[in-house]
Amino acid sequence: MDTLVALVAGLLDGLRGLAADACPGEWAWSVSILGVLVGLLPTAGAVAVALIRRRLGSSYGASGSVLVGGIGILTAGLLPLVAFIATGRVFAAATEGQPVPGMAAATTRTIRTTTCSVVGTQSSYLGQGTVAGAVGSGDVVQSVIAVALLGVVPLMAVLLVAVQARTALRRGPKWPSKFFWIPLFSLIVLTAGVPSGTAEHLWIGVLVATLLGVVVVAMVPPPSRAALAAAERRSVDAAGPPSGRAVGAGRPGPPPGHPSAAHPAASAPAATPSLADRLAGRFAARTPESPVEIGGAAAGRVAPSGRAAAAGGPGSGAAPRPNGTRALSGPYPAAPPPAMPPPPPPTPGRSGPFPPPSGGFRTGGGPLPPPGPPRRPTMVAPVGGVTGGQRAPRFRLLRRLGSGGFGRVWLAHDAKLGHTVAVKSAHAPDAETEERIRREAAALGAMQHPCCVRIHDLVQASSDPGLVGMEGLVIVMEYVDGLSLGQLVADRGPVDDVSAARIWTGIAGALDTAHRRGVLHRDIKPGNIVVDPHGKPHLIDFGIARKQGDSTLTMAGYVLGTPDYLAPEVAAGKPASPASDGWQLAAAVSFALCGQPPRGESQDAVAGLRAAAAGGKLTHLPSRTAHLSLLKSALRTDPGRRPELATVQGKLDDWLHKRGARIDGPVTSMFDRI
Repeated sequence: MDTLVALVAGLLDGLRGLAADACPGEWAWSVSILGVLVGLLPTAGAVAVALIRRRLGSSYGASGSVLVGGIGILTAGLLPLVAFIATGRVFAAATEGQPVPGMAAATTRTIRTTTCSVVGTQSSYLGQGTVAGAVGSGDVVQSVIAVALLGVVPLMAVLLVAVQARTALRRGPKWPSKFFWIPLFSLIVLTAGVPSGTAEHLWIGVLVATLLGVVVVAMVPPPSRAALAAAERRSVDAAGPPSGRAVGAGRPGPPPGHPSAAHPAASAPAATPSLADRLAGRFAARTPESPVEIGGAAAGRVAPSGRAAAAGGPGSGAAPRPNGTRALSGPYPAAPPPAMPPPPPPTPGRSGPFPPPSGGFRTGGGPLPPPGPPRRPTMVAPVGGVTGGQRAPRFRLLRRLGSGGFGRVWLAHDAKLGHTVAVKSAHAPDAETEERIRREAAALGAMQHPCCVRIHDLVQASSDPGLVGMEGLVIVMEYVDGLSLGQLVADRGPVDDVSAARIWTGIAGALDTAHRRGVLHRDIKPGNIVVDPHGKPHLIDFGIARKQGDSTLTMAGYVLGTPDYLAPEVAAGKPASPASDGWQLAAAVSFALCGQPPRGESQDAVAGLRAAAAGGKLTHLPSRTAHLSLLKSALRTDPGRRPELATVQGKLDDWLHKRGARIDGPVTSMFDRI
């Protein structure tokens, strides 16, 4: 303890030069300054916890809980207690005329001087009596002062420290705050033997510091909701599946291919006078699908948390999934290769994976004449021939990847193509819609762009026994294994300017190609941009793509698009256009650079749609980026003032050339460069 007393004595001697030589004395004021430093210890602990949570989220686990609790007990309990006791011993020794460890005799004598006749010598003022004796003294005036300075002031400091701790724990459980305020509250009792004058000045300094500390802790931003969701998934993944339940299953469901595996029905929207409220009601009232284990991404829908779920359709803006989704691990986790049978001999007739855009699709493959009046699907011979009166299936479903308003998406082995694909059921409630899906699939299938997933075929679910449980038209798509942009940012941090430019120019080229064929994407967001293991971005989920002039924001009771990434004119009920796709892409790039949507994260669908329809302010744009000016132009409320995608692509390509960077280089995150 003598070593600690010596350290505190030296610190007090140094602080004496900053203190005023006024009543009650420079040593008394140096104790108050030391109290400020002691009061900043809990603030430092709260800031440390806030920074740790930006990496750990709110799922601490055993080691994280010990770390957070240890920081609170150390900075708000043990270190302040040591400072109180050591300071008291310095002045108690000086009052009794004993040498003070670490302090010269001449310096010790200055403590015994009188600066103010009201309190007498500084040594007697700071070193005599105890906290317990001052509170219980017979002098009424002295007892009231002691209760105020040794009771009320400490309680106020404890309250402020509790506020600091809860501020550091924003967007998470508040139980770790007890590790801060309880230890500090304990000091009121544990310092009962400290000289009362010393304790009073220390507590005054602590109160000042804790008041300032509330502002300091509030300046540390809370962890993003994406980071919290990623931490929750990691926690669930580490805990393992519950007994008797499949990994990643949020609730029991029918086995693959079961006839009862029907699509979820959308709940009726709430009747409200506001367009945004009606749309938000439809958006939020849908019955969420069971989350499934994910090993990669397909040309389909991505879960709201940002991870590639490969489900298609308007439901891509659905409410967050319940806990249980299995987290991806590693930089780019690959799905375990399924056991595939050797591919059978190819079916004679059609050559090439996809028909030319001028024709339609035969249900089992092959081109049709240009679209005419609706007609009954044509059946073709199976790939594998006939065995015992039963057709051999072309597809073998491996696992379900997700679901959305258009239906389910499965990872499947395609015996005709000889590799894995993603198959997505596209409901066709009438002949007109079925014909539109055929035309759009033909247009998308003819697209040849490296940043857009390919469509291989379009078949009727009833044409292949391997597609049992699926309904209507089934789109056969390229399967992309990788991380969604949302998951990449949540796990590894924002991307740099070069990577953002590569994402922007690549996806802009894919969209521009689709727009030239008259097809709009309408749901561009970080979850629908997948980065493969080589760092190449891919645009997925054309499942809600529509021809220009089709219905704008709703379809079959669903909201198309995700509110935080919805262009203002589309949210207001106006027709979508290439400019609205461009706005959504710029919003996704802005998220990649700073980890937040341009308008900030909405608490619910109603708030998100209202902010989007009103053209809410762009409060969360990245501040330190070379692309800020281009982002502001592309995110203008007026679609007529936004630059065209070809113009944006040209500017980004020029910028990359000037930087000496490859346009087709890999996408990386800031985390990868640390």
